[in-house]
Amino acid sequence: MLTVNEIVFSYPRSSFGLRIDHFACSPGSATAIVGPSGCGKTTFLNLAAGILQPQEGRIQLDGTVVSMLGASASATHRLSHIGLIFQEFELVEHLTVRENILLPRLLGLQTDPDALEKRARKLAEETGIGPYWNTRPDNLSHGERQRVAICRALSINPRIVLADEPTGNLDPTNKRMVLDLMVNFAKVANRTLVVATHDLALLEAFDEVVQFENLNQFAPDPS
Repeated sequence: MLTVNEIVFSYPRSSFGLRIDHFACSPGSATAIVGPSGCGKTTFLNLAAGILQPQEGRIQLDGTVVSMLGASASATHRLSHIGLIFQEFELVEHLTVRENILLPRLLGLQTDPDALEKRARKLAEETGIGPYWNTRPDNLSHGERQRVAICRALSINPRIVLADEPTGNLDPTNKRMVLDLMVNFAKVANRTLVVATHDLALLEAFDEVVQFENLNQFAPDPS
């Protein structure tokens, strides 16, 4: 379960900020966060992942207080428990599709390598990128790269998936396919899915839709 309580965050030398009194989502649930560009959705996902740290407040995933972890512990926690899908994919260009999906293992994830490879291959086949298993990202379309990033996030069987516009580069058929895959993963594995999206046509698939402007109580100083 992800819980966020009374967090305050701002970037140095910026008028942008977040103040979120409460946010929670439970295992087995799929939550969509919607709102205009620049309202803070990506920042919120980075806070939930521990990539950013709030100046105040508490962010907890299951029994771990993410907002109190140091940089090294936070990175280790993400590697083992959080499936991140970045808006810009964040693939490693000199690695193959296989190696990109298995990147958590290359970075030190302690898991059964055979089971991880089997799961990775299954996800690649399910998302239609199996034929590109030994291909490097520069030979893939944006939609194919996005599906590699989704497979990487799901491959570790994470406690939570935090996805930033995961369907933004996909055609309608593949949008529905990957959304169903992520939602089904949350339901069947009793995991948590949080998706930031602009795609209002997909919202019916989610258990809850949160309008981010209503969640963020920050108001810049008018002076």
